Amino acid sequence: MDAGYPGYFDQLAKLLDGLGLPISAVAAVVVTHHHVDHAGTAEAVRSSAGAEVFLHEADRGKVTGEQRSHVPPGFYRQSWRPSMFRYLMHTVAAGGARYRPVSEVELIEDDQVLDLPGRPRVVFTPGHTAGHCSVVMEERGVLFAGDAMVNFDYATGKSGLAQHRFNEDRAQAERSLDRLSDLDAEVVLFGHGDPWIQGPPRAVEVIRNER
Repeated sequence: MDAGYPGYFDQLAKLLDGLGLPISAVAAVVVTHHHVDHAGTAEAVRSSAGAEVFLHEADRGKVTGEQRSHVPPGFYRQSWRPSMFRYLMHTVAAGGARYRPVSEVELIEDDQVLDLPGRPRVVFTPGHTAGHCSVVMEERGVLFAGDAMVNFDYATGKSGLAQHRFNEDRAQAERSLDRLSDLDAEVVLFGHGDPWIQGPPRAVEVIRNER
């Protein structure tokens, strides 16, 4: 699920090797949205493993390189913060400036169940980007929230549940929390922050009560 920065590919290969698996064991990558920290290794995995890359139509052009991927509004204005500066330095070191377009993609849509291990179901949660999707594996009790919500604010360095600080459409991102508030899962995995083990409904409740 998701693909991390371009520089993470070697980490993935080493992890699989430690499990006694080749890179070809990766059957698919579901890209929650177009940002380089989520789509960065997708082409490398596709070309090396023969994996399919799944994403929503609204982010397709940016992932395939037909349009330029971009950070959300206000992103660079927070670079004065020490934690944000460290995050930007990590982005550079991990190849964040080298966005590699994905040459072949498969499109997904809301409520689609993918024919993949764990039967992941797509939950369309736009706002952070126009095509942002979360993915729930109900049989395994796991929600991959992408950046629909986070458990760490890399701009301030503070842990805790929240909406992502940076969104293309914050009001839409807020409405998308409704899509997560009744999902049947126990564990929530984020693009940023530690796992949450009290389920999506409680996570959304905490976020809204903290405002």
